Amino acid sequence: MFKNDHSIFIGKEAYEKLHQLLVSYIDDGRQVFFLVDENTYKLCLPILINQCNLGGFNVIIIEVPSGEKYKSLETVTGIWEQLTIAGADRKSILFNLGGGIICDMGGFAASCYNRGIDTIHIPTTLLSMVDASVGGKTGIDFKAYKNHIGTFYQPKAIFIFPELLEGLPERQLKAALAEVIKYGFITDPEMLETMSSFISNPAFFEQLIEPCIKSKLEVTTDDPLEGGRRKILNFGHTIGHAIESFALSKKIDLLHGEAVAAGLLCELWLSVKFKDLDISILNNYFEFYTKYFDFLPFVKGNEDEVLHRMAFDKKNSAGQLLFVLISEPGKPIWDVPLTEEQVMESLTYYNSLIL
Repeated sequence: MFKNDHSIFIGKEAYEKLHQLLVSYIDDGRQVFFLVDENTYKLCLPILINQCNLGGFNVIIIEVPSGEKYKSLETVTGIWEQLTIAGADRKSILFNLGGGIICDMGGFAASCYNRGIDTIHIPTTLLSMVDASVGGKTGIDFKAYKNHIGTFYQPKAIFIFPELLEGLPERQLKAALAEVIKYGFITDPEMLETMSSFISNPAFFEQLIEPCIKSKLEVTTDDPLEGGRRKILNFGHTIGHAIESFALSKKIDLLHGEAVAAGLLCELWLSVKFKDLDISILNNYFEFYTKYFDFLPFVKGNEDEVLHRMAFDKKNSAGQLLFVLISEPGKPIWDVPLTEEQVMESLTYYNSLIL
């Protein structure tokens, strides 16, 4: 178990704790809601019902469509409507059973409903287990801008069941590697030593969950509202989110981790140029990238639009583009000001690698 201002339970302990928690909520007369999408309703909820002995509990299921395009105010309004129709009050609690989209969206819905009801995350993807469910950020996309509307709102607890990864598509597992490697660059350089030996199976990925959570908790506990050091968690995300937002606006199929992987390549190049990062770090990551990810051909020819979307990044100040760069693994620097021309060079570098 991890603890800061909430508890994180992993594995067998999590099943028992979840059962106990639900018993206490039902005994206290609190309404319990589970937010799911069609995938987690079909594949994950039955596992929880069986393993946690939830069959006798009176819980209300709220189902929303899966996919980034549904991470919207319209979907959240639907969640609020269902909570209202069911008579949810300030003592009600919302469990979010899903990946990063469900955790972000459910957390946001809970943070606003009745000025805030309790929420608990049960992440079902590797990316949400190592990143999205931890740290208290919530959000929805707005006007095709990634996480443009959101709040800081800590869940009461997080329950992680690694066996839920067993049905996860390989593409989802690989996409999460970008967030895993990010921790190697900003807090835990030892992770980089295993960059070339990742194996695409759930048993291996289970080993990555705890060190990533420890890294994120260490950063977010010290800076919960992203006033300073927490910004380092955005390494690779300034460009990555801009690419993802552009893809979203054009209805291009792209996962968050795939966009961040490309963003890391660009921001490592910027680190070499402006923070004297050893170029071998960039070269090693390039080999990793080509092994696990495909280059994104739509970036070429749309550099101006991708750059425009960076102007809406929440870390910017007074119209200045601010980046997280590294001088060496484990030594991130935040609030690095760069010009549009300098950032454009990194996109030119990325496009030069596309065959």
